Amino acid sequence: MNYRLLSDDELVVLLKESNEHAFKELYLRYWKQVYQSAYKKIYHKEFAEELTQNLFVDLWRRRESLSINSLSAYLFGSLKFSIINHYKSLMVQQSYLSYVEESGNNSLVNNTDYLLMLNELSDALARGIALLPKKTAEVFRMSRIEHQSVKDISKKLNISEKAVEYHITQSLKSIRLYLKEYLALMAAFLIFF
Repeated sequence: MNYRLLSDDELVVLLKESNEHAFKELYLRYWKQVYQSAYKKIYHKEFAEELTQNLFVDLWRRRESLSINSLSAYLFGSLKFSIINHYKSLMVQQSYLSYVEESGNNSLVNNTDYLLMLNELSDALARGIALLPKKTAEVFRMSRIEHQSVKDISKKLNISEKAVEYHITQSLKSIRLYLKEYLALMAAFLIFF
């Protein structure tokens, strides 16, 4: 089969069936456009590459549960949310660094152990999300990572707003339990160091 002759819609159908050739064709068709769009917005080559790669990895990972009407709109919408989340994260980091500098406690900023614990917590969060049921994990990502409203999630997933709220509640309970030991370690670390 010559995948280059297929439309985006046909490739998306094959993608949902875990067809690697369809995914490869979609990647080849869109990676350059996505990368260039990312680069134009953030002016950082390596980070634009990372965003592009993560977007396609996420597309493959979530292939079975995605509801895509327009692949192009989906990819560039996802890129937009990734960039927004990146800037939000930078703002939080900057606020934290300003706070630490103002409080005169620079030891936390320079402490490698602290940064390692933050990375470990981030990894633990990713593992916790991976343990959730597929629909619950998808709702969690859309709500807490992509910052979409309950109404938007309801429309995109074709489920009721009550169902979205249920999935959010269940995901938060599960992730809190999963992260409990990591949060205790982090609190102990902050108290003693």
